[in-house]
Amino acid sequence: MKVVAVHKWTEDTHITMIKEMIEGFTDLLEGTAPEGINLCFTWQRPDYGAFCLWDVPSVEALEKFFKKFGPTMLKYTEFVQVSQVYPPSMEYVLSLFQAIVDMSS
Repeated sequence: MKVVAVHKWTEDTHITMIKEMIEGFTDLLEGTAPEGINLCFTWQRPDYGAFCLWDVPSVEALEKFFKKFGPTMLKYTEFVQVSQVYPPSMEYVLSLFQAIVDMSS
């Protein structure tokens, strides 16, 4: 499942967030993150925040990862499950087929 982590922290927590990002990114790069936790992309915001796209087994698994490597960041994060619409992903196409089946039932 794809999940966007919407991070928005405050100026006074900025250094703590950077330290937690370094620890979490290092863990991901070293391959010691829990199985199935994959960071796809990160976009930094100019106003003390970031958007990160994750491929994970569940939102709960991602929350558990953040509790260990980014407990402060977790307090400033909203996780949103998403699916790729354009270009269409297989997940999206299948969801459309399922909607058609549901509407015809």
